Parts: sequence; structure tokens; C-alpha cells
Amino acid sequence: CCASCAVPDLYRQKSSHKMELRPLTLEDKDAQNRLMSEAFSGGRRPDDDDNAEKEPDAKPKSPVLGMFDGARLVASLTTHALHISWGSETASLGGVAGVACTADQRGRGHVGRLLTESLRTMRDSGQYLSGLFPFSVAFYRRYGWDWVGEERIYTIPTAEIKAYPEGKHLRCYEGPDALETVRPVYDTFARRYRGMLTRTDPIPTFWDQALKNHGNRTTYVQVYHAPETGAAEGYLTFRYPEKGNTADIGELIATTPAAYRGLLSVLHYYGTQVRKVRFSAPADSPLPLYVMHNDLKAIQEPSFMARVVDVAAAFAALRPAPGLSGQITIAVADEYAAWNQQTFQINIEGGYVSAATTQAVAGIALDIQTLSQAYWGQPSLDSLRAAGRLSVTDEKQCETLAKLLPPAVCYLQDDF
Repeated sequence: CCASCAVPDLYRQKSSHKMELRPLTLEDKDAQNRLMSEAFSGGRRPDDDDNAEKEPDAKPKSPVLGMFDGARLVASLTTHALHISWGSETASLGGVAGVACTADQRGRGHVGRLLTESLRTMRDSGQYLSGLFPFSVAFYRRYGWDWVGEERIYTIPTAEIKAYPEGKHLRCYEGPDALETVRPVYDTFARRYRGMLTRTDPIPTFWDQALKNHGNRTTYVQVYHAPETGAAEGYLTFRYPEKGNTADIGELIATTPAAYRGLLSVLHYYGTQVRKVRFSAPADSPLPLYVMHNDLKAIQEPSFMARVVDVAAAFAALRPAPGLSGQITIAVADEYAAWNQQTFQINIEGGYVSAATTQAVAGIALDIQTLSQAYWGQPSLDSLRAAGRLSVTDEKQCETLAKLLPPAVCYLQDDF
């Protein structure tokens, strides 16, 4: 999301025009391109050949909300309709992106209005969760999003990576030719985590981003095939660096220990041409068990920010173990989504959950940021409570809520 939103609220001059918030249409395309150029490209304008939608009847890829000062577009926000893995289930996610505001209109609350309206549209569309990549955690936390999950950015000297016998079971594909082979591997890996895109949504085209060649550089897809069955069990995507001697690994995904060792082996042999490789991995990555050296660097970062858009729908989407039953009453504070700023009675029985507003006294009180983190499971409800993020007056209810919202590992491979 756009760093242009961070300017302090210093100027609140009244506009001579009427401010209007509305969805963008195809007629607004040029205005949006100008806004995106200012917010994300340092004012550089794309060449006509780079514009993806030239046909007059082309439809916008995802809904975009815009704020207009008279006829001028001054701020916008895109919401992608996405689906993410949630263990063996999937969840509906509104992916917030393209948040931008012109320099002269910053600090006037335009982005806040867009975010608030986006919550309504996501709720109406059945997207009971939302995620985004922030320019500022503090800015989006104000509107109810908070960080979930942790990832590791590893930088490894290739000289310290061993070659393993499993390396002989790799086959190299070039870019898109690998899609049908690696898709089942990705799907199996994604079900281990909360937050991985199912990559079934056509927009954006995440598989194209992962596998296509980049500029004049080839994307090599190294796939590990189990010798017994020939089934693909892991893959990595590799491009030689344009400059320097550190290669960025786009994806390193393995569903078995053998596949992981096989993929490490090919990184060992890439060491004849690059000194280091760098890649992102979930918090439970086994890499340190295979490579531990003083020159191994691991940077811990939050994976992304997320939010519960619709509390009642989010709880109803959960599928707890059939043996879990009970009743919980929670009071939720959510300044920007009135439908959530309620006290909810949550009933758990027979592997299903229901949530409805109630006038009963709450056993647990928390804000939407805390509930969102606990719902995703990383950080866990217990750690949030230890940090003083929720108020508990009924211990039994809190124990039940902790079982309903167990700790989990969150990870998101893609950007949007």
C-alpha cells in the first residue's frame, strides 16, 4: 500500500468542489493511471505499449473506489476478491491494494473514508476477512487491521549448502511449462498454513507472476520427483541476478523432507555462478536444520496485516473439532465497522459455530485488532492475553475461545 498516505494531517483547507466517493469506471482509467504513477512510480508514466487494457469494452480487473474533488480523482483503493487456505478449508478474503492519494490532498481523511467504505463493500460481498501489505503498520492498525504471521527472509552463502543424493531426482522446466506439474505441490503446501492464496482467482494472475520469464531473464523451475512414484513433491523458481552475486529465489516449496534436500542440492550447484541466494519462508521453515552457519542471515518480518471484516460471519465459517462445545460471550470494539461493535454470543456444537448479537454480559472484551490476530492464530490468543490485549472476567469462556481459535502458522507467498 502507498506511503503517500503517511503525511501528517496538517492542512484541512476546504475544497471549492464537492467531494464524491464512488466506484471507478472505464472512463476514469486515465485518471487512475496518473494517480498510480504519482503514488507508486515516482511520477513516471507508462508507455502506451505497457497498458494492459486497450480494448474499449475491457472490464476493470477488480473493483476500485475513488475519491473525487469535483471531476478530479484524488484518492483510490482497490479490493481484490481472493480465497485463502485455512487448513483443509478455504476462506474469503478482500485483498486491499493500490491505496493512493495525490500529494496536495493528503492528510484530509480521504484514505480513511475509502477504507471505511471498503469494509462495507467487502462485507456485502461475503469477504469476511481482509488482508493488505502496509506502508505503515500504525496507519492501518488505526482502522482495525493488525499484523498476523511471521516470515523469515533468509540469505545463504551457496558454499554452505550441501549437495544431497536426492538432487539427482530433480527436473528443470522453463517457466509456464511447469504449471500443471507444480500446481498440486503448491496446493498441498498451502494447506499447512493460514493465508496462502488458493491461486484459483483469475485476478491477479498469480501463477503468471510466479512462473513467467522476467525481462530478458529466464525463470527456471526445478522440480523434485519422488523416485518411487514420479510424483512432484517440491519445486523452486530461480532467476539469475540482473546485478550482483545474490540470486532471489521466487518460491521454495517442499512437501516432504526428501524434496527439501533435493532442492537444497540444486542451490548448492548454482553456487558455481552465484555466491548467495535469498528467499522468503514461513516461520516453521526447516532450513536452519540443514544450514547453520555464522554467515546465514535470517530477518524476521510480519507476513502481512489482516482484519476480521464481519465478526458473525467469520465465526460461522469456523469448523472446530466435533468434541468442542460451549458458549462464549465477547464484547468487540470496532470503530469503523458498526456491525462488529457489538456483544456477540458464540455457540459451539457438533463441529459448527454460530454468532449472534446479545444483551448478555460479556465474559471477554477485546478490540477488533486483537480479535483479528487471535482469529488468525499468530500471535495466539494466549500470547495476546499475556500482553494485556484483552479483558477476561470468565476463565472458562476464555479457555473455550482459545480452543476455538488455536495457534497456527500464517504465511502468504504472494503480493497483491
